[in-house]
Amino acid sequence: YTLDGIITVTDAKHIITRLDDEKPEGVENEAVEQVAFADRILLNKTDLVEEAELAPIEERLKTINPTVKIFRCEKSKVNPLHLIGIEAFSLEKTLEMDPEFLNTDAEHEHDPSVSSCSIKFEGFLNVEMLSMWIGEIIQTMGANLFRYKGVLSVAGKKEKFVFQGVGMLFSGGFVTAQWAEGEPRECRFVFIGKNLDKTALIDGFTACKCSEELRFKVGDKVLARVGDSEY
Repeated sequence: YTLDGIITVTDAKHIITRLDDEKPEGVENEAVEQVAFADRILLNKTDLVEEAELAPIEERLKTINPTVKIFRCEKSKVNPLHLIGIEAFSLEKTLEMDPEFLNTDAEHEHDPSVSSCSIKFEGFLNVEMLSMWIGEIIQTMGANLFRYKGVLSVAGKKEKFVFQGVGMLFSGGFVTAQWAEGEPRECRFVFIGKNLDKTALIDGFTACKCSEELRFKVGDKVLARVGDSEY
């Protein structure tokens, strides 16, 4: 079995009220979390609100989850092709990023604890440093991470490196897609979560940057220290 994607059904008439619900300390707002985790949102019962109300509702949902696809519907009727076979957790599919992938400028005025964090730059990353960093943030921030994904340019590789995750479940690796001749070698990621330490995420990510020139050429034999006194 594979997880194809996460679909959340929202009530157009009441979703804003549910998102604004004030919970006791230590109790999560499930509506916010379900929106944040979603790959697809069915904005249901659109017949119960005015047409002019729909766009602001969608904008609010996008402030929580900038990359989600929203489908307006009545009685949850949506073309199944929009919901089945989306392969949301396929690394190859992650390359097909929404144009709003890095649009995280909107402030989460209604729930400041839920936010998104992103960065984009041209250059290269050291994949070993990146792997260690991702492992560290999963251990330290995993409980507060809702969704995250990125496409990276790794020094010494023509293939693109793609990663994505939900909470502490992470997958990442090189895909068959390669950087085209003349295409900017660009690294970008977005994290959606609660109480995110944005400075730590951005600093940790940029600390993995490196030059395109490798310290050793591919295939070189090197003397490596593998223990206190072993080489």
